[in-house]
Amino acid sequence: MALRGPCPLFFLTLVLLVTCLAQIIRPPDSYQNFVSEHVDFPKTRPPKGQSYCDHIMRLLSQNMAACKLTHTFIHAPANRLRAICTSRGRCNQYNECDSNAAYPVTTCWLDSPPRPPSCVYRGIPQTRRIRVACNWGLPVRFLRVL
Repeated sequence: MALRGPCPLFFLTLVLLVTCLAQIIRPPDSYQNFVSEHVDFPKTRPPKGQSYCDHIMRLLSQNMAACKLTHTFIHAPANRLRAICTSRGRCNQYNECDSNAAYPVTTCWLDSPPRPPSCVYRGIPQTRRIRVACNWGLPVRFLRVL
């Protein structure tokens, strides 16, 4: 026997509305976003007289209303990072994968009081293992330097 009345239609509308709101509030993680936000290979050379972190953070946060406190850039080809989620990493039950290999990274920290667009950053280049969140065998979110 089929359901009658407005209840099934109301329920379907409610489910669709909640799904749409979830998409707006937190866009889904994606491999493309991960690459555009965290992969800088080959490493960008800043204009003369500007530090790497000042330059790259200005490029990253052109449309932000506030200075970002910290951000890490990975200086390795994207195809090498994909392998962390499959054959070259150790993953836990939450699809957080630690790289087996060390990668060149630069972590940029805000070095001045946050007053956009004049954010001043300092950076520390290192070669370290990293942790990423994976989805469908691809890194979708940078979690931390190990």
